[in-house]
Amino acid sequence: MGNEHPLQDLITEAGEGRLTVSFGDSSSNRVRVDAEEFVAIERECEAFKTLIAELQRVAIDISEREVWGLGEAINELVSARTLVSRFREKGKGSTNSVHAILDEHYKIVDDLQILHRAIAQKYMQTDAEFSAQYSELMAAAPQPGMPGAGSTPEQRV
Repeated sequence: MGNEHPLQDLITEAGEGRLTVSFGDSSSNRVRVDAEEFVAIERECEAFKTLIAELQRVAIDISEREVWGLGEAINELVSARTLVSRFREKGKGSTNSVHAILDEHYKIVDDLQILHRAIAQKYMQTDAEFSAQYSELMAAAPQPGMPGAGSTPEQRV
């Protein structure tokens, strides 16, 4: 459907240390970098990707459902067969299906996660205190496959 990595330019800039953010010239507009927030973003991205994968499985179930009970087995009820066909296609089967749209959302969340990881890596290279706190918090965070963690690519449909 769309670009494989919607935020690729930002990810590249962050990885190369060229990504900048400006909130104005005033010292009151300074950004405070907090390792806890980076870890929270990581955790929330994983949770959101897990939810998206679960919703994609529901969309697949809809597309593969055999009996709908709308009279689709009765030849005279053409509209029932048409309706069931549209439900299945909307679940998964077209570029505008629920599954395809959720896949685009998954890619965006994944890119946001990759972007934040790249930014965190740059901070870790330049700030020992941030690096120590980030590493400690990430080590304590749930790992993929553990309760509270997100889906792994193999779990995604």
